[in-house]
Amino acid sequence: MKLGDWPLPYVRVKCSKCDREGRLNTDGLIERFGPDREMFVVREKLTQPSCKRPDKKQPCQSTLPDALLVQAITAKTDDEIFDKRLTAEAKEWRAKNGS
Repeated sequence: MKLGDWPLPYVRVKCSKCDREGRLNTDGLIERFGPDREMFVVREKLTQPSCKRPDKKQPCQSTLPDALLVQAITAKTDDEIFDKRLTAEAKEWRAKNGS
C-alpha cells in the first residue's frame, strides 16, 4: 500500500525489539515522503535509523500496528477482511469518513 492510500489520519509504528512506539500525522508524512512511497519503506525510514535494539546486527522489528484495521477499512467486501474482529470498527470508520 502507498502512503497516499493510507486512510487513517495517523500512522503508528512500533518496534518489538526496543519497545519504541510513535504516532505521526499522515499528511505530514506525505509531505516528507510523497504519496507514492510504499508503506513498508516509510515504516523502515521512520524506525530503522533510531531503533534502540540491543543488537544492531539484527534488523529492526518495526510494525504498523494499524495495518489490519487499514486492510479492513479498504476491503471491498466483509469477506475480504482478514481479521473479522475488526469488521465493526472498519464499518464505523467508513461511515464517519464517507468511505
